[in-house]
Amino acid sequence: MGWHFHHQHPSLEKTAERRMPARVIFARLLGYLSPYKGWIATVVLSVIVTSITDIASPYILGREIVSRYVLRGDLEGLKTIIAVFIGIQVANWIANTVRTYGLGKIGQSLLFRIRERVFAHLQELSFSFFDRSDTGDLISRVTNDTDAIGEAFTSGLIQVASDILILFMTIAVMFSINVQLSLASMIVVPMIVAIAIIFNSKFRAAYQMQRTRISNVTSKLQESISGIREIQSFTRERDAMREFRNANLENFQANLRATKVWGTFFPTIQLMQAIGTGIVILYGGWLSLSGALGPIEDAVGTLITFMLYVGMFFGPIFDLTNFYNTIQSAFAAAERIFEILDVEPEIKDSEDAVEIPKVRGEIEFRNVTFGYNSKRPVLHNISFHIKPKETIALVGPTGAGKSTIVKLLCRFYDPQKGQILIDGHDIKKIKRKSLRRQMGIVLQETFLFSGTIMDNIRYGRPDASDDMVMAAAKLVGAHEFIERLPDGYNTKIGEGGAGLSVGQKQLVAFARALLRNPAILILDEATSSIDPYTDLLIRKAMKLLLKDRTSIIIAHRLSTIRDADRIFVIDNGRIVEEGTHEDLLRKGGLYSRLYEMQFKEPSAEAITSSSRKRK
Repeated sequence: MGWHFHHQHPSLEKTAERRMPARVIFARLLGYLSPYKGWIATVVLSVIVTSITDIASPYILGREIVSRYVLRGDLEGLKTIIAVFIGIQVANWIANTVRTYGLGKIGQSLLFRIRERVFAHLQELSFSFFDRSDTGDLISRVTNDTDAIGEAFTSGLIQVASDILILFMTIAVMFSINVQLSLASMIVVPMIVAIAIIFNSKFRAAYQMQRTRISNVTSKLQESISGIREIQSFTRERDAMREFRNANLENFQANLRATKVWGTFFPTIQLMQAIGTGIVILYGGWLSLSGALGPIEDAVGTLITFMLYVGMFFGPIFDLTNFYNTIQSAFAAAERIFEILDVEPEIKDSEDAVEIPKVRGEIEFRNVTFGYNSKRPVLHNISFHIKPKETIALVGPTGAGKSTIVKLLCRFYDPQKGQILIDGHDIKKIKRKSLRRQMGIVLQETFLFSGTIMDNIRYGRPDASDDMVMAAAKLVGAHEFIERLPDGYNTKIGEGGAGLSVGQKQLVAFARALLRNPAILILDEATSSIDPYTDLLIRKAMKLLLKDRTSIIIAHRLSTIRDADRIFVIDNGRIVEEGTHEDLLRKGGLYSRLYEMQFKEPSAEAITSSSRKRK
């Protein structure tokens, strides 16, 4: 039995049904910025400087340069004011540079912390979470969704503060120049606010869908890369392409819908600006001609200054609406990230959990009932006792519950009923890491990490020296093939052990388990896919590996467990037989039948007879 499950649990929420209030999302995101108060203060200061210099520039240009000096022919005064104007622009440039760098640093730091937090949280979540989750979707949340948040914070958040500051300062200066013109330019503001409110829900729904669809694309991509051997072996390339195309098409359509919403919204705002500007030009021109703005020199300067401020007035409104678009995408992304962070590990240490010293290896199951779905138990009232340093084998048909027993022992899941004890301690009262440090596990499908052979063997014991790693490899018979590799123990292998045969990967896994020197050893069908030569190496290694430790072996190949102290025969989640190899053969029960099926070769007559019956 393997370790993969496909249960019909609900996956992480992908639709727009559950809504986290925007203020809650915003408050949680701000929490990640608390370590960067110094940089935030620097950026805020630079924003104030840029805002003041931005506001000063139109005033100097219109009211001073044009009105006072150009139109009145004051060349000496013009030189002075130009120098002041250039000085203001230099200050603006310095402040903008500081602001841009500061925002980049804060934004990237935010992404770093969120990604690190999500990854750390994923390490703590229980197997049941991953049973019901889509790997590609999780990858998308950690990558695409955090990018969307980063975009909002690096290009938007402080810009909004700057825009609001400039907006209020612009309004204040405009009213100080001319109240009537200011009021005229404000006519379109209520319409802009109304438009923003109308588009609010459309933006939220569009970007939530956008984030979900790109997650599906990532999921299909990850699945097809992981399963490329199966896809090509079964000639399912066309089907894989079709599935990916469908996901890609849905993503395209979701982006198109978001673009359509934005494409309607932005021109509408532009139209409002054009109307507002037209009103100001008409009314300002009428005031100038009527003499309400004073002498012609002052009137021209005032009108130029005012027109520049009107542009500045609508500029922040454009930015705010653009940011509104960005922030909707970011909030949709943040909601998906917080969904992961809000998942509580189903298996966690109790408050009174203790570190356990090196165990003797006594194991007891007391009336354990468990199901991945609590309504459909996989194990039914299982009870057994394993003495320290005893070797136990679990056998039975596929799906009987053998691997499930091991998962419960490692506390990857908790039983619905009953107790599991190690050395008399309930494993729920033992800290998980302390419990699992006592165990060495060799799985049916050996997973090796990308890196060197040396790193992979050392994985379960990072403090082991190179000599200790090589000694473990020699003992299990892996040293010979490793030495033949291009760079020996420093040979780099691909993800999952690409470049090594099944047998070689299992030998590396054996060396990894031996180096850990666990009190309890679990072999989950670890010898099921090995050539005869490697099988011989493994048999020799197993004797060494099983010595002086409690061992549980799961195997379909009954030849590998003849020497076990006891064999538990599992069927339909129950222990139906127990005893030594010879005892169970004499009983003539399920074990005996399984043994006969594996080792009794059918005669030619039986095959012929069977063939005739089928015809």
